[in-house]
Amino acid sequence: MRRSPTLPTPIPPHNVDAREAFDRVSHHLVREADLSAAACLERQGAQWALLGSAGLDEGQAEVVVQLCADFGAGEEWIGDAGREARWSALDLGRGRRGLRHLHWLPMSRAPGAAILLIDAQPREERRELPALALIAEQACDLLLALREARALRAEQQVQRRNHQSQIALIERTASLGSWSIETEGQHLECSPGLLGLFDLPPDAHPRTLEEMLERHAPEWRNGLKQRIERCALRGEPFDEEVQILLEGVGPKWVRTVGDAVEDPHGNVVRVQIAVHDISATKQAQQETLRLAMRLTTTLASITEAFVTLDRQCCFTYLNQESERLLQKTTADLLGLELWHDFAPAVAQRLKEQLYRSLQTNRRVEIEDWFPSLGKWLEVRAYPFAEGLAVYFRDVTERRRSQEQLMLLETSVARLNDIVLIAETASGNDEPRIVFVNDAFELHTGYARADVLEQSPRMLFDLEAVGARLHELARGLRDTRKARTELLVRRKSGTQFWVELEVVSVQAAADEVSHWVAVGRDITQRKTAEDMIRHLAFYDPLTDLPNRQLLLDRLQKATASSARSGQHGALLFIDLDNFKILNDTLGHHMGDQLLKKVAQRLSASVRKTDLVARLGGDEFVVMADDLSNDPAAAAHKARVLGEKVLNTLREPFGLNGHQHFATPSIGVAIFSGAQADVGELLKQADLAMYQAKSMGRNTLCFFDPAMQSAMTANARTGSDLRSGLRRGEFLLYYQPQVDRAGVITGVEALLRWNHPERGLIPPSEFIPVAEDTGLILPLGQWALETACAQLAAWARRPETANLSIAVNVSVRQFRHPDFVDLVMACIRNSGIRPQRLKLELTESLLADRMEITIQKMGMLKALGVTLSLDDFGVGYSSLSVLKRLPLDQLKIDKAFVADVLTDPNDAAISRAIIALAQSLSLQVVAEGVETVEQRDFLTYQGCDQFQGYLFSKPLPIEQLDALLANPMAGMVVM
Repeated sequence: MRRSPTLPTPIPPHNVDAREAFDRVSHHLVREADLSAAACLERQGAQWALLGSAGLDEGQAEVVVQLCADFGAGEEWIGDAGREARWSALDLGRGRRGLRHLHWLPMSRAPGAAILLIDAQPREERRELPALALIAEQACDLLLALREARALRAEQQVQRRNHQSQIALIERTASLGSWSIETEGQHLECSPGLLGLFDLPPDAHPRTLEEMLERHAPEWRNGLKQRIERCALRGEPFDEEVQILLEGVGPKWVRTVGDAVEDPHGNVVRVQIAVHDISATKQAQQETLRLAMRLTTTLASITEAFVTLDRQCCFTYLNQESERLLQKTTADLLGLELWHDFAPAVAQRLKEQLYRSLQTNRRVEIEDWFPSLGKWLEVRAYPFAEGLAVYFRDVTERRRSQEQLMLLETSVARLNDIVLIAETASGNDEPRIVFVNDAFELHTGYARADVLEQSPRMLFDLEAVGARLHELARGLRDTRKARTELLVRRKSGTQFWVELEVVSVQAAADEVSHWVAVGRDITQRKTAEDMIRHLAFYDPLTDLPNRQLLLDRLQKATASSARSGQHGALLFIDLDNFKILNDTLGHHMGDQLLKKVAQRLSASVRKTDLVARLGGDEFVVMADDLSNDPAAAAHKARVLGEKVLNTLREPFGLNGHQHFATPSIGVAIFSGAQADVGELLKQADLAMYQAKSMGRNTLCFFDPAMQSAMTANARTGSDLRSGLRRGEFLLYYQPQVDRAGVITGVEALLRWNHPERGLIPPSEFIPVAEDTGLILPLGQWALETACAQLAAWARRPETANLSIAVNVSVRQFRHPDFVDLVMACIRNSGIRPQRLKLELTESLLADRMEITIQKMGMLKALGVTLSLDDFGVGYSSLSVLKRLPLDQLKIDKAFVADVLTDPNDAAISRAIIALAQSLSLQVVAEGVETVEQRDFLTYQGCDQFQGYLFSKPLPIEQLDALLANPMAGMVVM
């Protein structure tokens, strides 16, 4: 009879290695069952794992694990495993290394675990061994203890990770970090928060005390090291403010708190140090100190109620304004707490706020009602080293105004506004309307019963407002509120504009329960905006596109032309003599004509063409996509232009009047290469003016030569301004001679001594000066220079009787101050007015005759001699001529040039001389170049002559030389 087995005492797996314990159990099984091997196994996931074994080498252990895969959940006795087909593929070994007899014992109290008994020899006879059951129970207890230990360790690991995560969160939130160093071995550990404070990556943290001290400012290293050593030796805690060094940043203030960690025997095993970022606090302290210094120097200049308090909030200083506001004197309040005389509730709130300011070193601001003073006061407290600086401000009136304004805004804002509240839905359900106000019913026509529990979508045409609704939803998602403008559908089917503001209502932190929509009917405003937009782009008289819309469409047309290669045309249309219609029949008739012209233009062009009015009587037709061929496009533009010409030539009926209008049309062809629409419009405008110069009522295409002429004129105009400033203009003088050869005077002729182009004759710059208005300063300069020359001649007996004729342009003569300017020149130079002769052109007589005659009379009264220049080529008539206070007529040189060869010129010259003699006027012939011309004119009775026969125009120096030594046949009296 076998002896009872000596079983191992179960040992908790957390004190003894679990493998060793299961190996011991396996040895007991081998000994008690008289086997060659035994194993304890546990299923871990999809495979079996060996907990412990006896009598197995490494190779046999691998085969045993594979054998387990084919065992079931119940006990199995295998006499000879070599006969089992399921293991035929396994190497079960031979002899003493064989795995032949197998006894599979599952652990009933530990599911997923079993004992496998193994013998090298087959066994056919099954033996019952009571000790096996006892050992199996012992193994089961051991496994259950192991599993409990595993679960405990897993739970501890989870708790440790949670604890570490919480510590990291606290450190990150509070700008904290920690590190510890062991007293033995000097091993150093750092928390993630500390690495963040030191701005270090995880792999670069200090590993020794010396490395940690290197991260501190030099002046703090020795002191911190000594405190750590004392803490490690004697357990002394420490609390210091030191500076750490950050790469690329510099020093940062931190608070370092250290304490000792002891073992159960009271020995210090580790020093734990916590580090807190106090740089912001330090900065605040420095700011407070600076504030205190400023306060000291500015107390006297403070006009607000101002007091200072010590750290117990007792008065230490009051200015006069604070005495007035608090209704007490400094003597009454010094040393008392600020709130001693206030109502308890106010005093408590004030006390809490002021103490918090002292504790946090932050400013506080309070606004409260002070019953004892009968006022609302704003209190602002600023901490400094000795206490608080406190400002008081009486805000009673502001509070009253705010309350009144709030009541007014609340009542007015909701008076007529639409209010709708919708409840949000979960999943794919639609939100539901839960409330609408009276204004909603009034504006939409829906009753509450019609819309409650319905989706707000019923109020919108989703195709029209889909994009705005998506934008609204995005705004609600991002900011919890959104504003937009939507078309809302009434019950009748009509729509109106609403300015909608929607806010979300949150029942929980991340859960929206309702949407509140407040809307205002803005239909009238939108209608007005549409009207303003129409007025901004359309002419109010003709309802045609205006300049701004034309330029926009022209820009798009040129861009399209660049892509397609198509050419287009721009027709610039100006009505001829439109001003006469306005002046004779009135502006209302002119407006009627413009409307009818707009209608005819719109009817005469293609639907794709654009007709625009630029202003006044100017219209533009833009025709695009004419042709890829420039010549074909120009032909089509000409056909269109002639069609417009013929259309507008037809009479217009204006309130019973039949009016004939003709246009002048300029055409500019464009393609994608011309990107500047302003330049294109200018080209068409130039072509239109060319059409006018060709006699009006015609069509003209733009020619680059027009642009060149315009550019040249612009350059000349610019140079004219510069020339006036720099004094580049000269007066040349051409003598005038009487029948006896006596020089009676000269005509002053302008010349321009251009620094680059040399001497420029007046024919090249006078027209530009007329167009730019520079003729006024230029004419005034010529007048002043001529008067100065007359004054110089008056001082010399031989030239004292000479006169100077100065040409006066129409624009200069019609200047309101022209007579005054002539008088000023005469007065300033001191000359005799009779020696100054003003030559006027016949174009002056075209209109405004009464004003012209009046001005000429005033000049005549001054004694100035008046001459009519280029007589016979302009507007003169006998009825006008007899009314003019003239002294002289000048025969135009065009008649003088052919007076000997052209009978007509000779007849005209004789008629002019006879007319002048009948009106008692002197006659001067211009352009006399031969003796024969002079003799003919003398015979006809001409008084004076001027031309190259006598002298060309001369500068003053050469003229003076000529006067001192006259040519043969000429005399100076």
